[in-house]
Amino acid sequence: MNRDKLHSNLMLLLTSTIWGFGFVAQEMGSAHLGPNSFNAARYSIGAVCLLVILTAWHRGRVMEGFRSCDWVKASLSAGLFLFLGSLLQQAGISDEETGAGKAGFITGLYVVIVPAMGLFVGHRTNFQTWAGVVLATVGLWLLSFNQSDAEWAIGQGDLLVFFGAFCWAGHVLVIDRFTNRVSSLHLALGQVMVCATASWVVGGFAEPMEQAGFRAALLPALYLGLMSIAIAFTLQIIGQRKAHPTHASIIFAMEAVVGVFAGWLILSEKLSERELAGCLLMFCGMVLSQLPVRFIRLGLTSRANNGPSA
Repeated sequence: MNRDKLHSNLMLLLTSTIWGFGFVAQEMGSAHLGPNSFNAARYSIGAVCLLVILTAWHRGRVMEGFRSCDWVKASLSAGLFLFLGSLLQQAGISDEETGAGKAGFITGLYVVIVPAMGLFVGHRTNFQTWAGVVLATVGLWLLSFNQSDAEWAIGQGDLLVFFGAFCWAGHVLVIDRFTNRVSSLHLALGQVMVCATASWVVGGFAEPMEQAGFRAALLPALYLGLMSIAIAFTLQIIGQRKAHPTHASIIFAMEAVVGVFAGWLILSEKLSERELAGCLLMFCGMVLSQLPVRFIRLGLTSRANNGPSA
């Protein structure tokens, strides 16, 4: 693995870590605001933070990145997928029949959807990467479902989260398409502005917006706006410059592992043996997808030459 690819993977892994800890903040914020209202608040904070970062980074050249037609296309398409994915996920979790564990697994299915959708746009995925996808998916299953879960029927909330997984997969592919054609910070700001605007408009018609709710949700919205949106989305766009979209989706699926760890660390939630096994399989899937093919072939050749051990 070359140095550029290693740096990209580390950025994507850091992105997953930030998103994983964001699950706690999302749970706190959802207790005070509806999905559109809370999304509007956190994405607006993220847009302000990104604007400050963009101004400090580019200084006198801030407006140059906004004049590109590619920036407009990328911002609108990525922002739309971002808005729909966030809305469908939050609305699905709000359904009483859809637990957080089931929603986490269904959302994580974009680790399979990304390479499947990528086939239609010319992305080739080798057997090694598909094996990593399978391991990560099985790990997500073990991590998200408890043995006591008896209800396997598909409800309305499940379908909403499932459609949201396609939106997250589409978002990864859009970023992959435009990340080398536009400025990372300009694209991050553009998509967040589109998502925030759409959330405010829909929330204004569909949900009550009370000042008390916004005040109560301020702290979790601040964390999500600064860390999960301003910093993490920028890292995602930069990291995906040198990363295959399927590899990126496997690394992003690690946010479920980080979310479980965050629950243990912050909320004192206990980890079962089943959940630990799921975490291990997801980690193995991520590592397998990143190993150079020649490294695996070398190991198989060496084993064949040495013969079976006594």
